Amino acid sequence: MQKELSIIYVNYNTADQVMKSVESVRRHTKGIDYEIIVADNNSQNDTNLQTLIDDEAVKVVRLDDNYGFGKANNAGVKESTGEYIFLLNPDTICHDNSIKILLDCLKADKAIGVMGPNLINAESTPTHSFRRAGDGIITELNFSLFGLPYKALYGNNFEFNHSGKQIEVAYTCGAAMMMRRETFEKIGGFDESFFMYYEDQDLCNRIKKTGLRIVNEPSAIIQHLEGTSISLNSRREKYIIQSRKKYFLKTMPKWHFRVANILTKFFLLIGEFTYTLCGKKELAEKYSCRRNLISEYE
Repeated sequence: MQKELSIIYVNYNTADQVMKSVESVRRHTKGIDYEIIVADNNSQNDTNLQTLIDDEAVKVVRLDDNYGFGKANNAGVKESTGEYIFLLNPDTICHDNSIKILLDCLKADKAIGVMGPNLINAESTPTHSFRRAGDGIITELNFSLFGLPYKALYGNNFEFNHSGKQIEVAYTCGAAMMMRRETFEKIGGFDESFFMYYEDQDLCNRIKKTGLRIVNEPSAIIQHLEGTSISLNSRREKYIIQSRKKYFLKTMPKWHFRVANILTKFFLLIGEFTYTLCGKKELAEKYSCRRNLISEYE
């Protein structure tokens, strides 16, 4: 039987987080006929996975390898029935019927391709929910310059919506994004060549090309418990830079990628030097690692 909404999780050794998120969905979601699908990326030694499998209200789709975020989401959507789909990270907590708010807003406007919420972190303060501008040379320079250019242009509404009204964005964070099944299937779902990172930008970019809008709804609040530590995670940085290269070469001319590398490495070097002088060793190391990885994946 077809459901109104399919909520899709991707799990890789995080069944405990999925269960907490599912519990928050059950507690705070009213007035929707929904189903919960968990695409499991061949988790190993996940002691809570069996408990999740035993939950009769959750459908677990077991994959034979760790295929990353995009391909697992595609697999989850294929096993779902909802007219609408909501892609939700395991490390999220839903509040105050936020899913119903998003669904009602999406239903009300057929020109919207993707609807996203405002995200708050573990401390309940605003965190990265979207970006007003897509990735490219200008956006990379913005972050290399400590975010000052876009702060001047967008104020405090660059990555979190403080305006109290819907705003159109370049892309919404993949931790929580809702769309019509028809929209997802029309553009072929996620590009499975992205293992992790940039697949949400790519998906939103392709949806925008169909003429639909990417929109943030500020009254829908979801907590994203992603670690806020600035400590260096070299594996994570590697995934970011690998996916960055794929995204640039897929969506922009080659010269854009080359120029972006030159300018971004230059400003990362300045940032590294600045943070070293300020005694912020961890941030300096992070800038150095990213600069070296960009050189490696040129």
